[in-house]
Amino acid sequence: MAKIRKYTMAWALPNDPDVVSVRVRCSTSPFTGGQVDYDIPFDDVGKVDRCDLPLPKTPLIDGDLSVGISTVDDVGNESDISFVTVPFDLVAPAPVTGLSLL
Repeated sequence: MAKIRKYTMAWALPNDPDVVSVRVRCSTSPFTGGQVDYDIPFDDVGKVDRCDLPLPKTPLIDGDLSVGISTVDDVGNESDISFVTVPFDLVAPAPVTGLSLL
């Protein structure tokens, strides 16, 4: 398997004692009009203020990727999703061919 460069994302956690986790959603479709689809698959990264992409549910693309971050409280309520759309290159180059010993 090829090695994909990691990108570190960071954010400020809210000062809310009920927050127990952060969800990261990645989509190749832009989040338009400030609306993010809560049905987009997410990775739960725990109660952290940063993580590395790609995550298991991150599409491996070379192009624009919309990333949404939300917090979840101790009873399962989910916050509004903050998002950004940025270019990512998560595709490894093609390997060499015709390898031989001379």
